Amino acid sequence: MNRRNFIRRSVATAATACYGLKGMAWPAVAAPEATGKNRIGLQLYSIRETLPNDHEGCLKKLADMGYSYAEAYGFNGSVFLNKRLTEWSRMLNDVGMQLSGTHCGTGLLPADVTAGEWDYWRKSIDEMNAAGGKRLIQASLPAGKTADEVKRSAEQFNRIGELCRAGGIKFGYHNHHSEFRLMDGEVLYDLLLLNTDRNLVFFQMDMGHTVNGGGDILAYMKKYPGRFLAWHASDFKKGQGYTETGQGDVPYDALFELAASYGLEDLTVEQETGGDIYASCRKDIEFLSKYPWTKAQ
Repeated sequence: MNRRNFIRRSVATAATACYGLKGMAWPAVAAPEATGKNRIGLQLYSIRETLPNDHEGCLKKLADMGYSYAEAYGFNGSVFLNKRLTEWSRMLNDVGMQLSGTHCGTGLLPADVTAGEWDYWRKSIDEMNAAGGKRLIQASLPAGKTADEVKRSAEQFNRIGELCRAGGIKFGYHNHHSEFRLMDGEVLYDLLLLNTDRNLVFFQMDMGHTVNGGGDILAYMKKYPGRFLAWHASDFKKGQGYTETGQGDVPYDALFELAASYGLEDLTVEQETGGDIYASCRKDIEFLSKYPWTKAQ
C-alpha cells in the first residue's frame, strides 16, 4: 500500500473515532531535558513495517542512531497505532527523544465539510497539547479536481490554522509529487501557497517528492520566503527513484546555506526506500549531521 492510500485509509473514520472520548482529560506530558544530540527527527512512517510489532525497541534503535525527535503518522484524532499520543510521548522520552507532531487529516471535501471534521481537529489539538508536541500536519490533499476545489481546500486549511493557533499548535501541509502538476493553467502547489494565510498555515516541504514532481526547491524557497518552516529530508534521483539523503538530486548544500536565515524550525527525515530501512535511516542522519544547522541548540 503506498503512502497516499495508507493516509486515506487511516483517516477515513477519523471524525467519528473521537466522539466517544469527548470530554476526557489527559494530563500533559512534560518535555524532557535537551538531549544534546542534534535537531534531526524521523517520520515514523519510515519504519512502518517494524514499528507496530515493537514500539519500544524501534524507538530505542532510532535514539541510538542519534535521532532526537519523532513525528507520528496516520493519527485518527484519538490514537496512533492503538496508543494515545501521550503514551508515545512518554515512550519517546524514556529513550531521550521527543514527539514533534503528527501527520493527520480528515477527508475535508471542499463542497461539504461536516461538523464532525471540525470536532476532529479540536480533539487533535487537545491530544497534541497533552502530548507536548507542537505541530499538526495535513498529510496530503484530500480533494482537488479543479482549481476552485483546491482554493476551497485552502480556505479550510486557514480555518484549521485558526483553530490550531488558538490552541497553541501550528498547522501545516505536507506535499507529495502530484502537487506540482498543472491545474487549469496553474501549478496546484502554488494555488495552495497563494490561498493560505502565512500566519495560519505553514508548509512542510518534502524534498524528495518535490524533485520527483518536477518542482524547483530553491526557487520555491525564494518565491515564498518563510512559508516552509518544516522540511521533510528525503531524496530522489531522477531516473532511479527514492534514495538516502545526499544520494539524489535534492540540493542540500544550497538548502542548508539558507536554513538559519530562512527560519527553518523542524527537520524530519522520511525514508521511503526498500531494503534495510534502519541502515538507510542511519545513513540519513550521518549525512545531515554534517550541516551546522542540525547541531543541538
